[in-house]
Amino acid sequence: MDTQYKNRSSLVLLLACATAFASACMPTEFRQIPSSSSTKNEVPDPVPTAVPQRPTVSQTDSFTQDESAGKVDILVVNDNSYSMEVEQKKMAERFPSFVSALGDLDYHISMTTTDIDSSSPKLNLGGRVVEWTGTTSKLLTPQTVKASDVFKNTIKRSETIGCVARGDCPSGNEQPLKATILAMDQRLKENAGVFRDGVDLAVVVLSDEDEMSNGPVEATKPADVIAAFKSHFGESKRLRVFGIVIQSGDAACRALQLAQTEGGNGAFYATHVEGLAKLTGGSTNSICDLDYSKSLSDISKSVRKLVGTFELSSLPLGGSVKVNFTPKPSKPITFHVEGKNLIFDNPPAAGTKIDVTYDSAQ
Repeated sequence: MDTQYKNRSSLVLLLACATAFASACMPTEFRQIPSSSSTKNEVPDPVPTAVPQRPTVSQTDSFTQDESAGKVDILVVNDNSYSMEVEQKKMAERFPSFVSALGDLDYHISMTTTDIDSSSPKLNLGGRVVEWTGTTSKLLTPQTVKASDVFKNTIKRSETIGCVARGDCPSGNEQPLKATILAMDQRLKENAGVFRDGVDLAVVVLSDEDEMSNGPVEATKPADVIAAFKSHFGESKRLRVFGIVIQSGDAACRALQLAQTEGGNGAFYATHVEGLAKLTGGSTNSICDLDYSKSLSDISKSVRKLVGTFELSSLPLGGSVKVNFTPKPSKPITFHVEGKNLIFDNPPAAGTKIDVTYDSAQ
């Protein structure tokens, strides 16, 4: 290669490198591509749409308070097995709380026991209600003289107290549900007058065991009690069941009750009473409460709610319910609404026409 060509090639290479170096040192310039107001792939923002409102309708339901106004029948099913001395005493001491919360209701309280299979007819009541101690009546009413003393002396069962030493205890095979059915079965015989026509029934069970002690397969079921109630009374009255029992899962309470039993056995969760309470809109309280005042007061308040409840034909919209009474009561009657139930704090007098207007969704 001649010298002239070689020098020219080197000059070209040098200029190329200089140019490249200069380009590398220059700042890079970026230009933003202007956005188009309508491109082919653009998704428009959704247009808000109003949620359709369900139309409402104004309704009027009318009722007439019948002769059962302010009345309730209460059946106490008392566990009279040997382990119940302490609980019977607590129930007796707090009876005034029970009656006080019933207020001015016209109540009839009767009592039977859970023993329906002892060989002795004195112990096995078979659902028959007892005669209240110191009276000649099977009913405790607002007119009963010294009602608290009468209740106390009757719920503390003479056949229970000290029976272990005597060796003549009632059956430990408690059957509160079966006893309730048998009590209703005898409503026209031994228990005549206990269950008033058209008057709602509340059943209160006091027991430290389940049906037939531990609820075996052959035990009376909650549905059996409801079926028996319907067969006797149809739709003429309502049933609500409550229990002061060992509530399911309360291991501490069960342990405490077991400590009161001979040999440390014989206390069980009251699954059958709980099931019946749930089906009838009732409730249960703990048998291990140190003081039954709250339990009995809660039961009384629920009984008052039962007596003062009217079921509306539709679910009312909140705040739309208005009530008119004919004739107008002498004192204001307050109410509240739970679902479709209109509940008066004090039931209107018998014969009162009740017109209820309200809005409901179609």
